Amino acid sequence: MSSTAAHRRSDVTIALFGATGRTGRRVLDRLLAQGRKVRALARDPSRLPAHANLTAIAGGTHDAAAVEGAVRGAEAIVVCLGMDDIARPSTAFSDGVRAIVAAAKDAGVRRIVAIASAGALPDPRGGLASEHAAPGPYTNVNAEHARNYRTLAASGLDWTLMCAVDLVDDVPAGNARRAYETLPAGGTLTGYDDLAAAIVELLDEPESYGKRVGIVSVRRTLTPDPSPA
Repeated sequence: MSSTAAHRRSDVTIALFGATGRTGRRVLDRLLAQGRKVRALARDPSRLPAHANLTAIAGGTHDAAAVEGAVRGAEAIVVCLGMDDIARPSTAFSDGVRAIVAAAKDAGVRRIVAIASAGALPDPRGGLASEHAAPGPYTNVNAEHARNYRTLAASGLDWTLMCAVDLVDDVPAGNARRAYETLPAGGTLTGYDDLAAAIVELLDEPESYGKRVGIVSVRRTLTPDPSPA
């Protein structure tokens, strides 16, 4: 059975981290709508919906046993985590991603899709785009995304890192442009719905293994009807 067919079976379990966030909840809804089984780690499981195909595990990524419980027996992992406070330097986010990767390797789970900013994309001058940016409000989160990229790149797993720009709520799914290892033309916005849809789709795309995926959403405008009244 191909990797694509395997991931689309209804008996496949996806381990989801960050299921209560704006992107993670959309990913969760899409996975459940496809009939997939989801095991979600959440600090507050009461924020998750009741669903026959959803198993909620209480805890955070600092809890090794909880992370292992979420990952064990899964066929793929989705990481939709972020920083609690981007104004303060912290490695809690990247420590969590390292814990997830370690648990995946121990459990023999190879497929993992995670999210980052476009600053984790390569820069023509070398290194990452964020490493050439002036210090600003996103310095701390860019540093964490850089750490996460390097953790994934060194993991030996079948990873994909989704690299978005400014995430917004008001762009419906179906407006995304994607490109490997670069940011496609089309603006500086990425809709949460487009990002979630791409994550779920790319779970089943071996072509995306070991790659960063730049994603932007293009706002559609109505074209005036040229016909006379």
